[in-house]
This record gives sequence, C-alpha cells and structure tokens, in this order.
Amino acid sequence: MELNNNSMDRRRNLKICFIGGRQAGIVGMLTILSKNAHIISAVSYSDDLTNVLKNFEIPVYKSIHDKDFIKDLSASDLLFSVHGKEIVTPDLLGLPRFGCINVHPYLYKYKGAHPVGRALKEKEYKASVGAHLMGGKVDEGNVLVEEFVDVAPARSAEEVYNKLYPY
Repeated sequence: MELNNNSMDRRRNLKICFIGGRQAGIVGMLTILSKNAHIISAVSYSDDLTNVLKNFEIPVYKSIHDKDFIKDLSASDLLFSVHGKEIVTPDLLGLPRFGCINVHPYLYKYKGAHPVGRALKEKEYKASVGAHLMGGKVDEGNVLVEEFVDVAPARSAEEVYNKLYPY
C-alpha cells in the first residue's frame, strides 16, 4: 500500500492510549512509535515497560480506571492493548474516537487469560498473533488480522513469545 503525505500526517497525529506489560508490551509500544503515532499515556503492568515508557516521557498509570488515564482515553483516537491485564469495561470502550484494539496470541483458539500456557499444555504448536476490535465480550471482537506461526518444538511460554514477537 502506498502512503501519501496526507495518510502519513493522519498517522503521525493519531493519539493513542496504550495498555500492556512485559516484553510483548514493549514490542507493541515501540512498534506504535515506529509508525509515527503519538502515545499520549499508558497503563503498564510491568516494571520493564514502565521504564521504557518513562524514557519516552509518556505518562504511566497503574490501572485503566485511574481518573487521569480515563481523561486521556476520552481525548484519544484509539486504545491499543498488548499483553493487557485488565478487562476494558463497556464504559471505557466507547471513549476513544476509533475504538479499542487488542493484540492477542492464539486468538483463533485460546481467548482470555494465559493463552500461551494453555496451548503448550495441549501441545498446540500452531500459534498466532491476532489483532481484534474490543467489544462487549472478552476477545470476541471482529478480527482485523491474524498471522500464524509454527512454534514447534517450543517448551516454554518464553520460547513461544520469542517466535511471535516479530508478528
């Protein structure tokens, strides 16, 4: 897809609130910034992500229910979640102008918490990284994209995530 100057300007001006944790959250946050979008504030669920966010001078909160984060969410274009830990409630889902997107491993099969651990327990090596719109039910919104990756013979969640990070 060719990007003209107008589409680049719109993307650069996109105001994003971000929620995430751990290495997956760091990869997601850095990817957003690499696309010239502006993260106006973030909720972090790990010290590693908090440190990186602070290096970029992005305000960091501990919960999506923090009143200052909600204020930022109301002024944002998009909420983007990568390795989020809190369920975004319906009253918050409607605040960003363009809605909310969640990035989730094994979206096609293991919705909800701990999908990688559940997949490993069942020896499911057809992994995926999917992005979907958040809606009323957890991990049930319209799928925007899902990339599939063979992660065999991974034995730990870390090994699976290491193979999924590029996606």
